[in-house]
Amino acid sequence: MKNEAPTTAHERLDQLGARALSDAELVAVLLGPFSGSNSVRDAALHLLDERPLSEIAWASADELRQVQGIGPARAAALVAAFELGRRGAWSAPKRGERILDPSRVYELLRPLAYAEREEFHVILLDVRGRLLKSVKVAEGSISQCPVSPRDALREPVRIGAHGVVFVHNHPSGDPAPSAEDADLTDRLRAASELVGVLARDHVIVATGGYYSFVEAGRWRR
Repeated sequence: MKNEAPTTAHERLDQLGARALSDAELVAVLLGPFSGSNSVRDAALHLLDERPLSEIAWASADELRQVQGIGPARAAALVAAFELGRRGAWSAPKRGERILDPSRVYELLRPLAYAEREEFHVILLDVRGRLLKSVKVAEGSISQCPVSPRDALREPVRIGAHGVVFVHNHPSGDPAPSAEDADLTDRLRAASELVGVLARDHVIVATGGYYSFVEAGRWRR
């Protein structure tokens, strides 16, 4: 007698492994113990229709609860699962780690890529380029975040940081800099030099990746 083919997401997971499952099946496993039921399958499909997986991975529980079929328990399970996945797959830089590579800057502030509004942050470094802390300087609208060099450099000067990396996000998903970004970068570099703080880079983060003025050859350290 032949073994019956797995029919539910849980059965397929047990027999074939997680990699064999579709996005909807994986979501269904998280949503409830009865992944073969229509309600769970429908909820998983509806969720993926509403948002791409890349957005679901960074959505808050409140945001997920707005989707039909996703209650508090299911929203919490999804948020917890994606957070555990991130913690297992990568680790954000810690205080004392050298953080001059733009890819590590991106790891430190990667959640910023999914913010709905533009924000401006400053990463403070010691004389060896090691992380002291990061601070949020300003928050704007979906398309702009006015910030002055004075505001950006207030905390680095206050604590005596040796260097800084400027970071902001593009909610549009495209990390490419605008003309305004380039102009701001020039003003920030000039202001940093005046107050004796070493400006290391300006990094733009977005769901589409990151842009580093240093890597792009538009800034020499």
